[in-house]
Amino acid sequence: MAKITAVLLYCSYSVSSKVSAAVPFVQPTPSSFYLFHFQKNGVVAGRVVNEQGKPLFNVNIQLIGAGETRSDKDGYFRFEGIEYGKYNLILSSAGFESITREVELTEESFIFSSPFVMLEKGHNLDEVVVTASRLAEHIDEVPSSITYIGGKALDQQRQINDNLPSILMQKVPSISPSEESQNNFIAKIRGRNFLVLIDGIPQSTPLRNGGRDLRTIDASAIDHIEVINGATAMYGNGAAGGVINYITKKPKKNKNFSSSTYLNNSMSLVKPSATYGYNIAQLFSGQVGKWDYVVQGKIGHSGVVRSADGVIVSPFYGLGETKSYNALAKIGYQLSQNHHIELMGNYYRSLQDSKYAGTTGIFGQSPAIGIPSDVVANGGTPYNKALHLKYDGQYGNTAANLSLYYEDMNTVFETYNQNYSDHKGARLNFNTPFQLGSSSKMSLIYGLDLLKDHTVQKTLKEELVTPDMNMNNFALYVQSKLNMGTNWILKGGIRYENIRFKVGDLTKNGKLTVGENSNSDAFVFNLATRYNKYSYLQPFASFSQGYSIGDVGLILRNGVPLSQIDPKPVVVNNFELGINGKLSFWDYQLTGYYSTSKKGTNFAETSVPGKYELLQVPQRIYGVEFVANVKPVQWLSIGTVLGYMDGRQDLKNEGTYKDKLDNSIISPFKINLNVDFKLTKQWNVYLQYLHLGGRDIFPADAYNYGKYPISGYNLVDFQTKYKYHNFTFLFSVNNLFNADYYPIHAEVRGATNEGRYYIKGAGTIANLGIQFDL
Repeated sequence: MAKITAVLLYCSYSVSSKVSAAVPFVQPTPSSFYLFHFQKNGVVAGRVVNEQGKPLFNVNIQLIGAGETRSDKDGYFRFEGIEYGKYNLILSSAGFESITREVELTEESFIFSSPFVMLEKGHNLDEVVVTASRLAEHIDEVPSSITYIGGKALDQQRQINDNLPSILMQKVPSISPSEESQNNFIAKIRGRNFLVLIDGIPQSTPLRNGGRDLRTIDASAIDHIEVINGATAMYGNGAAGGVINYITKKPKKNKNFSSSTYLNNSMSLVKPSATYGYNIAQLFSGQVGKWDYVVQGKIGHSGVVRSADGVIVSPFYGLGETKSYNALAKIGYQLSQNHHIELMGNYYRSLQDSKYAGTTGIFGQSPAIGIPSDVVANGGTPYNKALHLKYDGQYGNTAANLSLYYEDMNTVFETYNQNYSDHKGARLNFNTPFQLGSSSKMSLIYGLDLLKDHTVQKTLKEELVTPDMNMNNFALYVQSKLNMGTNWILKGGIRYENIRFKVGDLTKNGKLTVGENSNSDAFVFNLATRYNKYSYLQPFASFSQGYSIGDVGLILRNGVPLSQIDPKPVVVNNFELGINGKLSFWDYQLTGYYSTSKKGTNFAETSVPGKYELLQVPQRIYGVEFVANVKPVQWLSIGTVLGYMDGRQDLKNEGTYKDKLDNSIISPFKINLNVDFKLTKQWNVYLQYLHLGGRDIFPADAYNYGKYPISGYNLVDFQTKYKYHNFTFLFSVNNLFNADYYPIHAEVRGATNEGRYYIKGAGTIANLGIQFDL
C-alpha cells in the first residue's frame, strides 16, 4: 500500500510594496490542504483585501492557462486540480488597480502567506478598458490609442460643464469641438464618423443622422468614458472614426448602502437676468449578499444663454431654457461564484422650452441672437429609453458574455421634423485563454453580433418625411491576443458583417415611391503590436479597418428609390504608430496616425439623372496626438492634451491628392493645459486652458458650408472644491475671462441657412454646488 503522507504547506512569496504583510491573514481550514503525494495536480489559494484590510468580494482572479474564479465574501479564492508548472495570476476589480503575479506550482499546494492588497486606481494608464477588444485589459496592454475619462477627471469636468460634447472636447485629442448646442452634426474623430454606445448599446442613427447621439444620457449617470481613437474592426457600422462608449455607474461593492447627493446652481456673471439654472442628482448603490444595485436620478434646468456682451444667444438648437431628466437603475445577482446577471434600464429626456426666437445671422458682421417671441421653440430629445440584460459566466477556461438590448429614441428638430429610431440586438462574446509554453499565452476572443436598426423621419404632425428604414446586421468576429513572453503583445482579428436593407413605401406630394430591399457585405480586419519591456518607453503600431454607410435617409426623403442608391459600406484604413510610458511622477502617450478611404460617405447625383451613389472621393487624413500628466510633487498635477490633423482628397479621382478637406472634416489645432493644486488635504484648485486654432484655407469666392474661415478661440475654466467630512463644497467658473468668440460649428455653417447657426459662445458662467456622500 502506498504510503500516504499529509502535507500542510505554507509558501512565502514576495508580493511587492503594493501587498502589505501587515494586514492579518486568516488561514483557511487546515484540513482543506491535505493532499496525497502521488497526485499530479495541486492547489493555488489566497485572499484579497483593500487598503483598510477589509475583504474584497467578487474580485476576478485569472490563473492564465488554468482557469478563472472570484473571491468569496471573506476575500478568499482557490484553484484546485492545477497541473504543476508556471502560471500568471491576475487579480482585477472595477475601481482598483489590477495585480499580476507569477506562480510556480511544484508541490501539492501554493498558499500565499499574505493577502493581496488592491489599491484604488491612480493614473489613467493603469485603468482597465473593455471597449477596444471586448476583453478587460489595462490601457498599457492595448496596442492602439485609447482615451479613458473617469473617476476624478470626469467628475471635475462634469462640475465645470456637464455638456458631454464639451467634456469630450477637453479630453479627447482629435474629436471635433463642441457645437455648444443640442446637436453634434459635424462631430468626428480624426475626421471620420464615430459610433456612440451606452454600455455597448448603439446610440448613433446611421440611416438618418440625427446628430444627437452624444447627448442621449446625462453625465451624472456615467462612471467613465472609453474612447477608441481611429477606425476599429470590432463594432461594425459607424466606427470608421472610432467608438465612444459611455459606461454607466457601477455598484459600490463591499458596502450595503452608499449615497451621493449633488446640487449645482449656475448663473451668467455677464448679465445674470434670466440665466439661473440648476442640477440635482442623486445616486444610491451597494451590495447586499449576492445582490448589487445602482439607482440614479437627475433633474436639471438651464436659463437663457448670454454671450460675452450680455446678449441672449439665439435658441436655435441651443442648450438654454432646457429641462433635462435622467433615471438609471441597475440590479445584479451573483448566481454562483462564476456566474453573474445584471438588468439595466436608463431613461433620458432633454427638451427645450424657449420664449425667444433666433434672428438671421450675417457672417463676419453680426451673430444670430434671441428676441422675445410668442412662438415657442421646442427642440431636443423627448425620450431615450434603454434596456440591457447582461450575463457573465465562466465555463472552464472560457469566459462568456451575453448582452440583450433594446433602445428607443425620439429627437425633435424644433418646428421642422423629428426622428424615431430604435435598436434591438444581441451580443455574444467568448474569451478563451491558452498557455503556450512556460512564458507565452494567448487569448482568443470570438462571437457574434445581431442588430435590428429601425429609423424613420416624420413631421411634427407625424407625416412621413422618409420611408420606414430597416437595417438587419449579422456579424461574426474573431480576435486574438498573443503575449509573447512578458514584454511583447500581438493582436489580430477579422470581422464579417452581412447588411440587409428594407425600405417601406413613401408618398409625398402625391407621388408614391415603392419600398425595396438591398443587401451588402463588409469584411474588415486589424493587426497590432506592442512592446512593454521598459515602463518609460512602450512603442506600439496598429492597422485597423472600420466602416460606415452614408446618410441614406437624406436621399430617400426626396422620393428617390433605394435601387437608385448604392449604399455600400465605406471602408476606412487607419494606421497608427505611437509610444507611451510612465515613471514615478509622469505618464504620456504620443501617437501619429494616417487614415485613408476610397470613398466619402455623402451621396451625390451621378451623370444619370435621379441616380445617386456615394461620392467617389478618395481621402487621406493624418495627424498627431499627445497626452501627458506630470505630478512633480504631491500637491501639484499638470496635464496636457494636444491634437493636430490635416488631410487631402482627390476630387477628380485621378490619383492626385491635391484638394484640401473642408472645416467640417478637419478640426483646427487644439491644446488643453490643466493644473491641479492640492492646497490642503481637503482643498484643491483646478485650472484648465483650451486653445482652438484658426483655419483659413479657402478663397472668398469659395465660401460655403465648411469653407468659411475659422477664427479659433481661447477659453479658461476655474474650479475649486473643499471637502469637510461627508460634504464637498464646489465652485467653478466657465470662460473665466469672458472670451468673445464663435464656436467652430457656427463658422463651419457660416451664412448658410440664413445664418441661423451663426451664434456666439457663452460668456462667463459661475457654478456653485455641494455634494454629500455617505
